[in-house]
Formats: sequence, structure tokens, C-alpha cells
Amino acid sequence: MTAMARRDGSPAGTSELLFRDDQIDPLRLTDEIRRLRRSGRRAALIDSGVYGLNDLEWLAEEQIILYSSDAAGRSGPDLVRIGEDVRKAGGAALYLVAGPWDGDAGRPRPAFEDLVLMGRSGWDLHVSNRERERDPGRLAELSRACREGGGFLVYYHTGPLGPWLEDLAGNGAWIHLTEDSLAKDEDILTIKDAAEAAARGGTGVILHAPKAGSVGRIKDAVRAGVLLRLETPPSDYRSPLRELEAVSAKTRLGPRAFYLDPSVLP
Repeated sequence: MTAMARRDGSPAGTSELLFRDDQIDPLRLTDEIRRLRRSGRRAALIDSGVYGLNDLEWLAEEQIILYSSDAAGRSGPDLVRIGEDVRKAGGAALYLVAGPWDGDAGRPRPAFEDLVLMGRSGWDLHVSNRERERDPGRLAELSRACREGGGFLVYYHTGPLGPWLEDLAGNGAWIHLTEDSLAKDEDILTIKDAAEAAARGGTGVILHAPKAGSVGRIKDAVRAGVLLRLETPPSDYRSPLRELEAVSAKTRLGPRAFYLDPSVLP
């Protein structure tokens, strides 16, 4: 956790305790939330679709951090109502868009127009292009909607970089990248522009480096203003990774800057 409040909503000096809706009933969870709040902590809930709408609206008034996704099978209008309730109570609502933009007939899920309304109602929207291509124009529309609602889009990108990432960051999005996206020297200039645009809006560009295959290029990215998440095993004192480990250790992300499910990471 960060020591100061940031645009990602990370509170000063608190920590979260995570609950799943399939492991605790709503009444008991309410008691736990209030107990945690008295000790200066917050409760986070993973919504898998077990609770009814009334239960979630009730819990939304308790300043929770709510994690939901299109796998929970909730309709767009219901999600808009929940987002409004969470925002009014001073909580946070994070929604993972794992499936296609326009849903499917097999299970309730928000259409793209619903996602826009969700962003305006207070949801943070988390979107990855790992499984399917995402249109930059639609990403920009979602980012603007989230900004209107007091939140932001969090985008997890794999593959080649493009200048549109700067525009997305300038609209208030957090952007997660992988070191594999830094294939060319020109990519450093692209992420530099995106990082500067993000910094002006109070967000950032995060580089995930699970292999650290090109130490020099990662250092160039850090100098360009990117936040580093080095995910390699600890090195010894002779390793060229020591400097990057020190940089990565300083990267502190609040609970709204990334989604709990690591499968969305680039």
C-alpha cells in the first residue's frame, strides 16, 4: 500500500481483507466489514454471482472494495445500480471484462453500451487483450466514461505497441505492459510518451518483467518513466538485476491499479 492517497484510490495506512461470496453469507460478512472498519481496515469481496442484487446493494453501503467480472452473470443495468451505490458510500468497484464486448446469449453480461454506463456510474473497468483483440477507439471511450465517473480504465496489453496508447493514457487509464512488447528501440519512445501522458493524469504505465531478458531495454523503459514490476527470482550481489530489483521494490500500486486475477496480466 502507498502511504498517501492516490488517484487509484489506495488509502493511507490501511490494508484489505478479502472475502468470497461463496464462502460467507451476507449477514456475517456485514458484521466482518464493520469489525474491520473499526480497526482501520477495509473488506474486499469477490463477486462470483452467488449473492442477489439486494444483498450486493446492501453491502455496497458498507464501503467495500468489490471485485466482479462478466463471469458473475449480472446484467448491465444491475451493475450500474451497484456501481452508483458503491461510489456514494465511498467504496470501490472493479469489473473485469474477460469476454467479448457485446456479450453472448448464454449468460447475462453487459453489452458495450452498458460498460460505458458502468464507467460513468463509478466502476473501474479492467480489460485485457490477451484472449481477444480490443479496439483502441472503444478503449478510449471506456476510459473517458470511467473518468467521468471518478474512476479509470485499467488496460492490460500484449503484443506490439502503438501511438494510440499515449492517447489512452492521456484519457486517464492505467496501462500494464510486458517486456516482450519492447521489441524495438522505437518502443521506448512510444512508452515514454504514454508514461508522460499517464503521469499528467495521475495514473501510470507498468512494465511487467518476468524474465528480464533485456536488462538494458528495461532500464531504458524505467528512465522513460515506466513503473517496473520485476518478477524474477531474487538475484545475488553480482547480478545485473540488482539495480532493477531496487527500482521494482519502490513500485507501490494501490488496490485499484490492478485486478486480483493474475490471468489478465500481460
